[in-house]
Amino acid sequence: MTSYEVMNGIVAKAATEESFRKDISGFNKSFQFKPSDAKPYYVEISNGSVSLKDGELQGASATISATDQALTDIFTGKLDAIKAFMQGQLKVSGDIFSAQKLTGIVSKIRK
Repeated sequence: MTSYEVMNGIVAKAATEESFRKDISGFNKSFQFKPSDAKPYYVEISNGSVSLKDGELQGASATISATDQALTDIFTGKLDAIKAFMQGQLKVSGDIFSAQKLTGIVSKIRK
């Protein structure tokens, strides 16, 4: 399964959980994912909703780069994002604090 497919499942689950939408109300950010071995995609969080789109977004809050497998492992909980960052498997540019919050959001939805 690709990181895009895993993220698509996370976004779909987020759309059905009312408590999650309340948690992200007011958190309006966009995140560009650039797998080194797959097509880029991005996630937009706006007004309590989340969307996943193909391609590149200019002006994303943060850009997150890693291999597709590393992103998949982070999204599924097999790899800790902070550990991956410290080991150089994951690179984040832009608003690192928002990217860190995204990790918490993904963890909460995954459960």
